Amino acid sequence: MANNDNPLIKALPPAVDYLSYLTILEYNLTLEQLPLLHDILQDTTLTANIGWDLVHLLLPLLPESQSCLQDVARLGNPREVILKVTELLEALNAPDGNTVEDDEENEDQLEGRDSQERPDEEDASLPVPGHVGDSTAREGPSRVSQFIALLDMLVILHPRIKTKYPSRFLSTSLQAVLPAFATLALDTDAIDAVLRLINTLAGTKRPRLPPRSSSTQVPTRAVQLPPAAPDPEATEESLAPGETALKEKLLQSFLTFVAEGYMSSLPVDDDTPALSWSTRLLEQLYPEKNIPGKRTIRKAFEEIEALHRRDSTIGQMLALTRDLNLALGDLRRALNESDTLANDESDELPTSASEVPLSRPGCLYLLCASYASAVLFDAPSKESPETKNATFFSLLSDFLGPPSSSTLGSESLALIDSLLFFGHYTLQSNDLRSFLERPENDPAFTQTLQYFSIISAITPSAALRYVAHLLTSKILHAHPNDLMRLSFIKDTLQHCPYENLKASAVGWLKDEILTANPPGAPNTPNNSSTEETKEKTIPSIFATPTCIATLAPHLFLSPAKMDKDEFYAHEGFFLAALNLYYLLLTKEGLNEKLDLPGAGVQLEGSGADDGWLSLLDKGLRNFEDRGPGEERGTVENGMHMNLLEGMIAMCKDKET
Repeated sequence: MANNDNPLIKALPPAVDYLSYLTILEYNLTLEQLPLLHDILQDTTLTANIGWDLVHLLLPLLPESQSCLQDVARLGNPREVILKVTELLEALNAPDGNTVEDDEENEDQLEGRDSQERPDEEDASLPVPGHVGDSTAREGPSRVSQFIALLDMLVILHPRIKTKYPSRFLSTSLQAVLPAFATLALDTDAIDAVLRLINTLAGTKRPRLPPRSSSTQVPTRAVQLPPAAPDPEATEESLAPGETALKEKLLQSFLTFVAEGYMSSLPVDDDTPALSWSTRLLEQLYPEKNIPGKRTIRKAFEEIEALHRRDSTIGQMLALTRDLNLALGDLRRALNESDTLANDESDELPTSASEVPLSRPGCLYLLCASYASAVLFDAPSKESPETKNATFFSLLSDFLGPPSSSTLGSESLALIDSLLFFGHYTLQSNDLRSFLERPENDPAFTQTLQYFSIISAITPSAALRYVAHLLTSKILHAHPNDLMRLSFIKDTLQHCPYENLKASAVGWLKDEILTANPPGAPNTPNNSSTEETKEKTIPSIFATPTCIATLAPHLFLSPAKMDKDEFYAHEGFFLAALNLYYLLLTKEGLNEKLDLPGAGVQLEGSGADDGWLSLLDKGLRNFEDRGPGEERGTVENGMHMNLLEGMIAMCKDKET
C-alpha cells in the first residue's frame, strides 16, 4: 500500500472511528488519491461500514472514481448503499439538477450561511473539486455519466440482498430510476445502462451485444469484477410467498415504462417520427407508391446509424419481454385495462403482482414492435386477426380521448405512428369485413374514421398525415354498407371545420363513384323479377342520382357570400370539387346516370346565368389579390388561383 504518512493510511480504523475517518476522507480525497482509496476499500469490514457514505463523494470524481464506486457496490452494506444510490438518482431528477448535499447547502444559505454558488441547470453536471474540501474545481461529470455509474452499482447491489422481501428494495430503486431516465432517454449509453440493469435483474443468460462507442466519461466494464461480499444482514428465511412473481411484475412494469419514455423522447429527423412503423409498412404494402430514385424510409433505417439504432434498441426491449415472460396477451390485456393502477399515487410499496401497473403506452409500443418484427422483418407471429380487430377498435378512445377533443392530433408522434401502424396492420386482416358487417360495430367504425381523418388534417408530420389519410380511406371503403360510407362523407362535408379534410372527403366520393361505376357498367339497373337476382343487382348508392342529390349542397358551394379570407381558405376544397366535377362531365354516362341537373347543379349550357362554374369564376375574379397589371399577392395564392382558373376553363369547355 502507499506511504504510511498519507492521511488516508494514518487514520485508518482503529486509529479513528468510522465516522471520523469519513470526515478525513472528505477533506483529503483528491483524484490522485483514488488509486489508494481503491486499495483501501478492499477491506470488506471497512467498506461495509463506510461505503454507503462514500457514494456522494465519489460520484463527482467520475470517471476516475468508477472502480471505487464498484468496490462500494461489491463490498459495502448492500441495503445501505442501495438507499444512498436511490437518493442520488432522485437528486439527478431534481429541477435544479443538484444533489441531495446541494439541497442541504441551499437550505443553509436561506438561513444566512455562506454557500458556494451552484451551477445552472443547463450545465447538467456536478462541479468536481480538486479534492472534496478544496475550493478549486474542474468541470464535473455529466448527468448521463452519473446516471450510468449509479445504475451499474444497482446491477451489483440487487443480487447481493438476501431477505424475505427483496421486492421492497427493487420497487424503491426502480421508481427512482424512471424519472431520471425520462430526461436522458435519448442518450445511447443511458438506455444501454437501463437495459443492462433489466437484463441482469431478470437473470437472463443472453449474451450482451458488443459495446457501442461511448459518448460519456464512464468506461464500459470490459473485465469480470471480483466476487461480491455476502449480505452482512442476510437472513436464513426463504422468500415470502409471491415474491418471485412480484419481482417479475416489477421488472415487466419497469420495462413498459422505459419503452414509453424512450419512444416518447425520439426526435423527428427528416420526417421520420419515432420508428416510422406506419410509413415503412405502407412502403412494403404499396411499393408502387414509392417515388423512383428517392430513398425509402425503410432504406433510411438500414443505412443511417441513428435510425438503425432505434430499431436495435426496441429490438432489445422486445427480447426482454420474452425473458420476463411478458406475452402478447399480457400486453393486450394491459391496453384494455383502466388506468386506475397507473394513476395511483400512493407511497405504499406493492405487496402483490396484481398491484403493479404496466404502462399502457409502453405496452402499445411493445405490441407494435412485435407486429412490426413480424410484418417488416418476417419474425414469427401467433396473433389472430380477430384479436387484432377487437384490440384496435377498442383502444383509440383510451389513448386519444373523444374525437371532439381539442388536443386530438397533438399527441406524441410516436403514439400516432404506432396507432396508424396498428390500423394498417389490422386492415390487412381477412376478418375485417366480417367485423364491420356487424351493426353493433358501426359506432366503432364511425369513431375510428373521425380519429384518423382529423389526424390526417392536423398532425404536424407530413408523413403521418399521408398515412392517416390513406388509412381513413381504406377503412371507409372497407365498410360493406354504402349508406354508412355516404353518411360519413356527407357528415365530413357538412360539419368538418378543416378545409383540407373536406377536400379529402371529395376524394373519397370520387373513389366511391369510380368503384361503383366501372367501365362498361349499364346506365340503369337491371330490374329482374326474382328476389335473388334483385339482391345481386341492386346498384350502389354511388351509382344513382341520390348520391349527388344528397351531397350537392355541400359540394358545389357558391362563393357569393364569402369574404376574401374565406374564399382563400376554400381554395383547396374548390380544386377538389372541380376535379370531381370534371370527372362527372367527362366519364362516359356519368353525367346522365348521376343526373347533375336533377341534383340542382346548373350547367353552363342550360341557359342559366347562375351556373356553379360562373359563380365560382366570378368569385375568383372578385377576390384576386392584385390590381390591373399587377402580379398575384402571394406565391401560394397565385398558384392556387392559376389552378382554379385552369380547372374552371376545362370544366366550361366540357359543359358546352
